[in-house]
Amino acid sequence: MEMTGWISGQVFFQTVDQGEVEQINAFLTARGIICQVLTQSEHMMLDPADPSVGVTSERFSIAVQLGGFPQVIGPVLNELIQRAHGGGWQLEDGQPPATD
Repeated sequence: MEMTGWISGQVFFQTVDQGEVEQINAFLTARGIICQVLTQSEHMMLDPADPSVGVTSERFSIAVQLGGFPQVIGPVLNELIQRAHGGGWQLEDGQPPATD
């Protein structure tokens, strides 16, 4: 049996950890996979009478656009899924990526 055709789509990784964003970005860059980081920042006021009292949180989405033949995209997508579900984002030498 042969599988032919072209697969294209987007994968999004979501995290609240700035360090994990840097690891994912370094991992994808090392493999030549282009990604875009989207940031959402929220500020919640705890006391309407005092606007300086509040909590700020950030969420990150890393968008990856994939496209290609199934036999090429399949292994890439499989690796991304495994790493996102506990496999970690370390590079092959086992060292975490350097942060600037």
